Amino acid sequence: MQIDAPFYAQTMDFSCGAACALMALGHFNLAGPLDRDLEVEVWRETNAVEIGGCGRYGVAAPLALRGLRPHIISSADGLGLMERVHERITGIDPGTLEFFHVMQQRLCARNGVTEERRQPGAADIRAALAAERLVLALVSTALFPEEGDEIPHWILVTGLRGSELMVHNPLDPPERAHRPVAAAALLASATQFGEQALVSVGSREWPDGDAVAEPALPDGFLEYRYEPA
Repeated sequence: MQIDAPFYAQTMDFSCGAACALMALGHFNLAGPLDRDLEVEVWRETNAVEIGGCGRYGVAAPLALRGLRPHIISSADGLGLMERVHERITGIDPGTLEFFHVMQQRLCARNGVTEERRQPGAADIRAALAAERLVLALVSTALFPEEGDEIPHWILVTGLRGSELMVHNPLDPPERAHRPVAAAALLASATQFGEQALVSVGSREWPDGDAVAEPALPDGFLEYRYEPA
C-alpha cells in the first residue's frame, strides 16, 4: 500500500512541517509548483516564531485553509511539544509560544479540523492510508541515523509494507523518497518531546473525533508600544 505523493525537500533547518504540508497539498492538487516561495509562505502560517518549528495545529492549519480536512490524534493537552521545546531552549518567551498555539488552534476550529486526545498507534496510520489519506507524523530526527541529532521533526507517511512504513523525510534528497522505517520506532521516537502526534489529511472529513474547540482570543500577549522619536 503506497500513496504516490510528490516529494519536496525542505530548504530551511526549521521548515519540515511546511515541507510536509506542501507534499500533501501537491498530492491533492491544491498547490503548485512546490517551490521555496510556497514553502516560505506555508512556513509563515505553520511556525511558532520563537522556535521556527511548529506543533500539531501549526501543520494542520494551512492544510485546512486550502480546503483539506485534517484530523489530529495527539497524546498531549495544551502546548504539548511547544511546552517541552520551551523547557529545552533558553530565551524563548512562553507567552509568544502560547499566542501562536492558540491562534493556530482557532484557525483549525474555524476550518473543519477534527481531533482526538489519545495515544496514536500503528492502527491509526493503517486506517488513514487505507482511506487514501496521507499522514504527517511527529518524530525525532534520531529515527534517521545519518542525522545524528535528536530534535522534533515532521515527516510524511506515504505507505505501508509489512512492519515498515514508507515515508518522505524532507531532510532527504529526492532519490530517498518513500524510504522505509520501522513502524514501532516511528511512533516511539517522539516520546521524549512530551507529545506523540499524527495528522492525517484527505479531501473528506474523518468520521472519528470531535471538532477542534475554538479557544478565546489571546489577550495580553505580544504587548507592543510604539513610541515615535
